Amino acid sequence: MRLRPIMMTMLVASLGLLPAALSRGIGSDSQRPFAIVIVGGLMAALILGVYLLPTLYVWLAGSRDTLPRQDQLNVEEAH
Repeated sequence: MRLRPIMMTMLVASLGLLPAALSRGIGSDSQRPFAIVIVGGLMAALILGVYLLPTLYVWLAGSRDTLPRQDQLNVEEAH
């Protein structure tokens, strides 16, 4: 449900920072490390938020912990 917005945010930010991350000209010695760290952080956040955290939740959740059904989510969003 949240994969598309997260992927689009990461893609737009990564594409915007790609020229800064690949630059070799004047001033690149300060902007390139920042761009690389930001792009790496976005990729790590994608992996953690979309794949790792839901997997850990399923492994660690108790038997009485249940996720809401899809139709319940749609009704609550309409209000």
